[in-house]
Amino acid sequence: MMKTYQDIKSAAYMDAIISYAETLLDIRFNSVKKNRCNAPCPFHADSKDSLKAYVNKDDEVRFHCFGECRGDWDIYELIMLRKKCRFKAAQQIWADHLEEKDFRFYDGDSPRIPEADETTAPDDLVVFAEPEKPGEKTAAALKDAAKFYNDLLLSDNDRFKHILDYLSDRGIEKDTIRRFNIGYAPPYSDEQYRGRALIDRFSQRFEKDYGAFSTFSDSGLVRFLNDKSVRGYGYYCRQIDFERKYPYSRNYGDYFAGRIVFPIYDTEACLTGFVGRGLEDRGVRWLKHQTREIPLSPGTWLYGIEKAARYIRQYRTIILTEGIFDYFAFYRLLQPQDRLVLVSTLGSYITPEAANILKSLDIKHFIAAYDWDEAGRNGIERLAFKSGGWVYYPGGPAEGQDPSDKLEPVLSTISGFSEKDLKSKTILQEKMP
Repeated sequence: MMKTYQDIKSAAYMDAIISYAETLLDIRFNSVKKNRCNAPCPFHADSKDSLKAYVNKDDEVRFHCFGECRGDWDIYELIMLRKKCRFKAAQQIWADHLEEKDFRFYDGDSPRIPEADETTAPDDLVVFAEPEKPGEKTAAALKDAAKFYNDLLLSDNDRFKHILDYLSDRGIEKDTIRRFNIGYAPPYSDEQYRGRALIDRFSQRFEKDYGAFSTFSDSGLVRFLNDKSVRGYGYYCRQIDFERKYPYSRNYGDYFAGRIVFPIYDTEACLTGFVGRGLEDRGVRWLKHQTREIPLSPGTWLYGIEKAARYIRQYRTIILTEGIFDYFAFYRLLQPQDRLVLVSTLGSYITPEAANILKSLDIKHFIAAYDWDEAGRNGIERLAFKSGGWVYYPGGPAEGQDPSDKLEPVLSTISGFSEKDLKSKTILQEKMP
């Protein structure tokens, strides 16, 4: 009688499945009782034999991790993950190993693991924890990561030419890259780094002190690749690299792999997080930093505030842009004149936390150099009202437009930014009642 794919993963094949899984995953199972054995889980850093092999009520041999990753697989899914193949190919591999010639394939897809050639990098939104200033260890890890990514980007003009050209096309040259500590995290497809440039850089530190790796992990700088709770699980779990010796290198990747990395600082120039920009104009292009355990404070993030705060206080004026690339368009105009009253709100909405920071700077003149949605416009107008200030709406630059065309009516007045001079300019202005 012809056997099916279900038949050859039943309890009758328990010994063969365990033996093959040991070789496949480079682990060793310890027998607990009949049809049940344990081993260290190869999909996360495990020292407690968290992976259990057992026979379920359907007479099927399954593998389940009761540790960090909570993974659950049959033998075909382990083969798919290890050999990065399709479900049908995994069935053939297993049947060939058993020398089963009379075998009927299942033509459907695996219910848990997406097919290899249909899996693309996800563009998922990020949910943040409540604000909290990074602790000493987290702050040090963030600083190390920012310096590494910046040094890496500037280390090889040929290797990273496409990134440097991409930034240059948006007006961000090498001097600006250095000044703002902008970096790059190579993608999983990179043959040298495999999405683990940051992990590889600090591997010796991690080998000596696993607690150091835990800090990087808790700080959100690396991504656990076998986290079934995240969107894109099928993509990330396929990046697990069984050729790597250490668990932190095998089962984790750089959180910002494949993205340009922009560090975010507070008014005191302390690094508080990152945003990453993908190179393709599709999906969610900007990825904000998040942590697994330690809350960050993205609600307070204002890009460039560490360089602008003293000028904002001096001139009692701020120019608000929506995005980072708009920020740098105006930066080229303002920086040579030593009038850097410029920040990006990283979106068209000012959070209550960010509003409190701006309120503390005693601003009178708010120049909103981007297109508002209703919520964003109301937010800036409320902020100006509380400070007794004015709001100006020159609007954001159109594609290919020089930012000076937007700011020229007010730029010459920044030397004093007197209310009289500003009100005489031919731009839309609104005094709050």
